[in-house]
Amino acid sequence: MELIYPGIGGQPIIAVAVKCGLTNKGYYVNMLLDTGAEQTCFPAAFAKEFGHDNAHPAVEIHKNSVQGIFGFSDSYIHSLQISLLDPNKTRERKPVIAWTSPLTRAPFVEKLDCVHGLIGMDVMRCWKSFGFEPNKHGVKIRIVI
Repeated sequence: MELIYPGIGGQPIIAVAVKCGLTNKGYYVNMLLDTGAEQTCFPAAFAKEFGHDNAHPAVEIHKNSVQGIFGFSDSYIHSLQISLLDPNKTRERKPVIAWTSPLTRAPFVEKLDCVHGLIGMDVMRCWKSFGFEPNKHGVKIRIVI
């Protein structure tokens, strides 16, 4: 199946469905397709929005486990599931899931200061192919699952 998304804001950013592993509640999150990121991750501040608590005793804390442009950072491992929405069938109040990642946990990174999550190569390797096509509006994203 081929999915074609317009990039959000002219960037390789797509809206995905994220299901919280603790509450089973679903959320929509904009995520940057980041080929330079090994792991899919979220800013640590997103945990509260998902109903998680980074200080909860059940949350694994990995000290200085993530390295990025701001140096090393702590990460908090939470349970969740990420799904791609079908861009042709999804409507505002009726999401249609096209594919669900085998990933069941992801780090929420302390020094990651952005307004979206990052889909890393751990998820993108699960796809048959993906590509970015520049256009006058920014970028078109093609994902084959």
